[in-house]
Amino acid sequence: MSAAGHARVGKALLVALFVALPLSTAAQELTLALALLYGLTQPTRARLGREPWGRAALAAAVVWILLAMMSGNLHEGLGHAWLLAPLVAIPAVLGDDDAARARVERIGLLAAGVAAAWAIGQRALGGVGTAGLSHHLSLAYALLVPLGVAMATRRWGTAAVLAAGVLATGSEGAVVALGVTATAALSRRPLPALAIGTATMLALLWLADANELHERAILWTGGLTIAGGGAVGPGAYAAASGPAYDALSPGFWFPNHAHDSAIQLLAVLGPAGLVAMLGLALLALRHGAVGPAAGLAGVLVGALTQDVLGDLEVARAAWAWLALYGGTRAISGNPAAPLDTDPPC
Repeated sequence: MSAAGHARVGKALLVALFVALPLSTAAQELTLALALLYGLTQPTRARLGREPWGRAALAAAVVWILLAMMSGNLHEGLGHAWLLAPLVAIPAVLGDDDAARARVERIGLLAAGVAAAWAIGQRALGGVGTAGLSHHLSLAYALLVPLGVAMATRRWGTAAVLAAGVLATGSEGAVVALGVTATAALSRRPLPALAIGTATMLALLWLADANELHERAILWTGGLTIAGGGAVGPGAYAAASGPAYDALSPGFWFPNHAHDSAIQLLAVLGPAGLVAMLGLALLALRHGAVGPAAGLAGVLVGALTQDVLGDLEVARAAWAWLALYGGTRAISGNPAAPLDTDPPC
């Protein structure tokens, strides 16, 4: 195959991946796997190493795999490491092709708009806004990242549809996260927006329904109790959570997760895993392009009440859009360019 043919294959794979992100989990898995395999055959396969978050991403993946030895669940450890695959695949496939990047961006935003409109229609008909994803909360937080891109690139019509799509999911927590994303994109300062959103979310806990707050208190306290005994390893949280929750409230059983990404990471991976993932997120917020970083700030606010970093559909959207722009690029005049880009002379 000629070089031009290879380039077309790579572009087609990236377009397919970004179309699938908000619309189909199964299609996400297939297109990402194909993109990764293709990227590993290219001269740019080690491009992740040039990104500011490259080492942090590799460290996080290694921690997930190594800690699987504690639980004996290698499948679960590899599965969570797989969430970071877009950070490897997309730069390897894309290289320095700015025209392909712009095309993927346009089509990716269009696909996100379709998913948002789908959710709006579902809600209008009395259903739950999930579009093609597995859960309404997954769609709410997954749409935040393209929303950040749309706002950073001044696509106001698309941004309005995406914001309406987030609201159509009915997620209360995502409302605050939406505000954080918008603030971060417009101010071009994701970290301060994240700090404000975190304070707002914590303040709003006092206004929450008493029964719901009681349930969350059990979930969070139980997760911290598990963490206090040492990392349990990937896939072992459900079994460990039963006795911890029952000791706090006899008969209480909620085995899925701690409803807080930091507590979940601390319980499953211990301090090393928490530091690795937080380091990756902070580097992305500091060095990533404004749009994806703004969306990630919103996602991280959601991490206070949901394990969004462990949600395949949310994490994949966050890391894929971040990887599309990279953190070492300087695209003159592009309002989604990295925060540390110097203005043209």
